[in-house]
Amino acid sequence: MKRILILVAAIGGLAVTQAQAQPGPQARGAQLPGGDYAQTCRDISTYDYGANAVMVAQCRDERGRWRGASLRFARCREVENRDGDLVCRDNGGGRPPGGGGGGRGGSIILYNGPEFIGQPFEARDEITNLPRNVNDRALSLRVEGRGAWEVCADSDFRGRCQVFDRDVRDLRQYGLGEAISSMRPVR
Repeated sequence: MKRILILVAAIGGLAVTQAQAQPGPQARGAQLPGGDYAQTCRDISTYDYGANAVMVAQCRDERGRWRGASLRFARCREVENRDGDLVCRDNGGGRPPGGGGGGRGGSIILYNGPEFIGQPFEARDEITNLPRNVNDRALSLRVEGRGAWEVCADSDFRGRCQVFDRDVRDLRQYGLGEAISSMRPVR
């Protein structure tokens, strides 16, 4: 019996050592780009892989408020937090893939309650699959700035989709209450 306990303890210790030895954040086998964003962002998650890999996080803006941010990071060497947005610092000149312009400079904010009540989640770029704590929970939304946003019931812009260019007090009126999984600016 003692030998079994010693073996279990040794295997458990090896697993902890291997888990601690993992290099930095991973995105389904690919290393996340470097940069200072980790110092001012939290809840950093990744979705998809390859050219479609998206990093999603809550990042502090210049006023200290937490904002939802996302970035397709496949061609980014370094990422930084610019006033609550994740931005490629260097990707070979040019804008990050899928980045910038969210609804011509606007953003969308999802709320988990009707009438803009509850925890807000803000995005300025497309998100192909919302983070678990936001997915299928929105009951209202605000469209900030100019432009329109397409929201869809399933990931990757599938399922029932609707375009909104103004605030929606109750998404249940459109059959999308607690059903949004992906969203993107309409250009």
